[in-house]
Amino acid sequence: MPLLAEFENVAASSTINIALLTELKTTSSRENYENVFYLQAYRIAIVNWPNDFQPRKSLGQNFLLDENVLRKIVRAIDPKPEDHFVEIGPGMGALTKHLLEAGSHCLAVEIDQRLIPLLQERFAAYPNFKLLNQDFREVALNGFAGEHKLRLVGNIPYHITSHLVFTAFAQRALLRDMLLTVQREVAERIVATPGGKEYGILSIMSQTFAHAELLFTISPHVFRPKPEVESAVVRWQFQAPPLPIVDDDFYVAMVKAIFGQRRKTLRRSLSNFLNTETPLAFIDLQRRPETLAIAELIQLANGLAKTKDA
Repeated sequence: MPLLAEFENVAASSTINIALLTELKTTSSRENYENVFYLQAYRIAIVNWPNDFQPRKSLGQNFLLDENVLRKIVRAIDPKPEDHFVEIGPGMGALTKHLLEAGSHCLAVEIDQRLIPLLQERFAAYPNFKLLNQDFREVALNGFAGEHKLRLVGNIPYHITSHLVFTAFAQRALLRDMLLTVQREVAERIVATPGGKEYGILSIMSQTFAHAELLFTISPHVFRPKPEVESAVVRWQFQAPPLPIVDDDFYVAMVKAIFGQRRKTLRRSLSNFLNTETPLAFIDLQRRPETLAIAELIQLANGLAKTKDA
């Protein structure tokens, strides 16, 4: 049965605002009607949500409500009782519920103060649940890792995807893997290969320090409010770089510098890093950054870093 039909059945025996929905159905667009209907029915059937709650665009709130899609994500995560998860933006707790029922430990990091009491009430019976009202970008994960590598999951705000991913990568030593729902276009950039316009800083950071893969795409129709773009689930499995890196910070700085001028040749984009003594005979400086594979970028950074320290 389609999700909307399921919720309409719920509405028939609930306190859902039928008058409002009847008016919307006759005077508003189908999309607006469905948005309101899904959110109201979900509030009642799943979490007894307050009627005055409205998702905030400024927080990028698009709630994933389809249980079939959630189960597919959970199968990809494969949570175990010994796993320790950090969930970015639990929202209504749709994914959180599955992690806790699997016996996994879950630290949910939620920036929206309005959701905190509701999440606390919903999962009060789970001793394996912790809740932190904070921006994930300001969270130091070493306070939660202990002896266990953490697993990072979430349906994240699309407008700050890069910031969240880079925050995670800065703490990658504490992480086993990461599985996030992101905008499909961003997912394609994450797994892009050299030579194309999608290949850039996000691709390189992801593929230098992890094995990244796009698992599957998700229709906008299973979110409420409905986003204007398709989504995709991406998994990063953290691992050592393909070659040893002399200086991680220098490597990241160099990548950002040359891809900030991606249409220029390496000779021009590396002008602040090069001097007459820099021995880089192994690479053609007339190439453009987007043509370099990960191993070549590491070799280039290592060569420059050794000259810098000489």
